[in-house]
Amino acid sequence: MKKISTKNLVLMALLAAVSIVLTRFLVIYLTNTIRVSFGGIPIILASLLLGPVAGGITGAIADVLGASLFSPFGYYPPLTLPPVIVGILPALLKPWLLKEVRYWRILVIVLITDLVAQIGVTTYLLAGMYGTGFFELLVVRFPVALAIAVVESILVYGLYKRLPSRL
Repeated sequence: MKKISTKNLVLMALLAAVSIVLTRFLVIYLTNTIRVSFGGIPIILASLLLGPVAGGITGAIADVLGASLFSPFGYYPPLTLPPVIVGILPALLKPWLLKEVRYWRILVIVLITDLVAQIGVTTYLLAGMYGTGFFELLVVRFPVALAIAVVESILVYGLYKRLPSRL
């Protein structure tokens, strides 16, 4: 993990704030369990730039503050786990998959991350929260989450490629 300096702390706060805006204000709710949002992009960037601890903290702060202050559904503590996973997993995958910055490598990182966090853990938690069957909810959420992951990977690739490596 990179040292959490003042500069890194400010970057984490900025990325958490952008995530809150993207998740809570620039969002389309299709149902209570399906939303189109790109709040994972800043958290993935925090993970890739600053490491798994800083990425996990960024995800946790973005979710706790965003859900507590701005969610129309209220704060449900177990749902903080997926943004933390989104903050940790890309940094753990980076040494194996991101030896050189290529779109397909970013796509694989984002797909694995979203498969675990959004499609797996979030669907499981929402199924328990709403008393819905996991597989019934998975069938409905999977295509939307997959489409979001593809768009996220395009945006993460474009942003990550242009950011200075010395952050």
